[in-house]
Amino acid sequence: MAFWKPGTVAPGSNVTTENDEENIIIYNPYDNKISINQQKVNLPVYKNKIHLLYLVEKYQVVIVVGQTGSGKTTQIPQYLNEAGWTSNGKMIASVQPRRVAATTMATRVAKEMGVNLGLEVGYSVRFDEKYDEKLTKIKYMTDGMLFREMMIDPLLNNYSVIMVDEAHERSIYTDLIIGLIKKILKKRKDLKIIIASATLDVETFYNFYNNNRTDDSTKDNVAIISVEGRNYPIDVMYLEEPCDNYINKSIETALKIHINEGPGDILIFLTGKDEVNEVVQELTDRSFNM
Repeated sequence: MAFWKPGTVAPGSNVTTENDEENIIIYNPYDNKISINQQKVNLPVYKNKIHLLYLVEKYQVVIVVGQTGSGKTTQIPQYLNEAGWTSNGKMIASVQPRRVAATTMATRVAKEMGVNLGLEVGYSVRFDEKYDEKLTKIKYMTDGMLFREMMIDPLLNNYSVIMVDEAHERSIYTDLIIGLIKKILKKRKDLKIIIASATLDVETFYNFYNNNRTDDSTKDNVAIISVEGRNYPIDVMYLEEPCDNYINKSIETALKIHINEGPGDILIFLTGKDEVNEVVQELTDRSFNM
């Protein structure tokens, strides 16, 4: 038996397993049809680009009510970067409630900007960080990681804009961040905050951050902007009888829809990563035999 001496390479530290990386499948039917720039222009949020940048410039807090599919998560940080909010060596933080969202959004934005992930665009999630302190301009991160940074740098001096995305999810860390940010704003007048969500109690957030106690609305430090989303027709159907194995039934139903129905997309909700991987693998195997 060998003992590990502190300061040396730990036994097994160079060993990797298949489960070390999350298997994430990203499907975009437009990638091979139209250019990335055209895809960005076609997003609903693009129509509000100039107005959004104006509000960020004028107000300290901007509340963005962006419907699902509007493109707010991927595009707003890019708009801010193009407008010069990272020219002073500071970063733009996009705070996500889930690690999968942080990593996938960072990957997509890096692709849209034509840069390598981990340089100009990076991410920070628990047990996994891919960014450069000197080069990164847009940083996607979980709420827990931003809270951790607050403990080290209470004023978040590395950031010029912080975008709290999906604020309605109301995790413990998100609530703490929202409260602490209000204190930071008193010390840092140059810091800009964007609160974004598809379903948000706008009035509550507006009243919480607005420091204006007069009837003069021109003195407000908070602004609200609404961005339309994309709505697609959805067919909802139910089983006539309960099933014994919902995973197998999901697979069978997806294959039936694929064979009998016209072009479209199928969305299957499952309870966890293992079930998702199982269904994806089974559908992949069966599709080759069809």
